Amino acid sequence: MSHNFFIYVSARRINVMVRYNFHRGMTLIEMLITVVIIGILTAIALPSYSKHVESARRSEAQTGLIQLQLWAEQQYTISNNYPSSTDLSTGSPSCASCSLSSEYTFSISNTGTGVDRFILTAKVKPNGLQKNDKCKKLTINAAGEKKGYTTGIDAYVGCW
Repeated sequence: MSHNFFIYVSARRINVMVRYNFHRGMTLIEMLITVVIIGILTAIALPSYSKHVESARRSEAQTGLIQLQLWAEQQYTISNNYPSSTDLSTGSPSCASCSLSSEYTFSISNTGTGVDRFILTAKVKPNGLQKNDKCKKLTINAAGEKKGYTTGIDAYVGCW
């Protein structure tokens, strides 16, 4: 009878050990490896995501410029003059139907002639979320010619 009791205790100990091995959790090394893998994936994905967001904001500014171009032509049709304002984002006159990006300052200059009889400009706000974008200024003239500028006066092809 004592023999059966010994087997029962032995079997119970094996059972407890097996159960313990399956429920032991993660070790510190496994946790560190997981953190390192997440860090590497973040380091790869975050810059790509930031560039995508900058590109989306720039597209929003481009859309705003095109809407302003159509609005300026409409104003010319109504009053025989192009609007003039240093800040179309907040100034008067303003385009109520235009969706202008909050990360840019929009302005119009109507002192030129020919295709440059007006030039619409969208400039990146210096302390805004778009400040790291390579395209600091976007322009479109009366003829629809689009240009983008980094920091200099030479147009940069990759902005539009």
